[in-house]
Amino acid sequence: MSDHNKPLQLSRRDFLRVFGGLAAGGVAASILIPQPRFPRVLPPGAILPAESFRAACNGCGKCVAVCPHNALRQNMFAAPYLDGLSGWCDLCMICVHACPTGALVLPAEPLKTKLALAVIDRNQCIAWVATGCRFCYEKCVTLQNAITIDEDYRPYVDEQLCNGCGACVNVCPRPDKVTRDLRTGKAVALKAIPHDR
Repeated sequence: MSDHNKPLQLSRRDFLRVFGGLAAGGVAASILIPQPRFPRVLPPGAILPAESFRAACNGCGKCVAVCPHNALRQNMFAAPYLDGLSGWCDLCMICVHACPTGALVLPAEPLKTKLALAVIDRNQCIAWVATGCRFCYEKCVTLQNAITIDEDYRPYVDEQLCNGCGACVNVCPRPDKVTRDLRTGKAVALKAIPHDR
């Protein structure tokens, strides 16, 4: 067998060097990649206690695949979440019906489900630092009517009306880059709310 056909064999030192480099790269990536300030918002139907949800969800991604608005994504552990960056949730509950493990459960009143709370970062919001942006307001008027604007066109979120669908995040024109506050780069982010359990 010629030398170039021999399987590559690493010495223990080379293996540790390669493995150490990969581990260091993973740590660096977790530090440098923007992380949201708020805990990730779970999909509609994630009404089980947190430990039970984690135990039931097998990370199959079926809920993500069937979402008509691309609202759901998966984290590095394959757990589904909603942040509004890729789409928004209209509470159709298709994801709940697609879940094969029972991790997602159909709520008693699906359309009254409260997923999260939209929080506006006034340091990033164009309407607060300058003028002229009404995207979140105009989108929400057609959905929940949870965002109002004052005489200077600055948006406010009504916590009672907001269901955390993520549409305001999705239409926000700010780029999806890290900031020092909400850390999604958008001027609005979703804040997970505790469920009554």
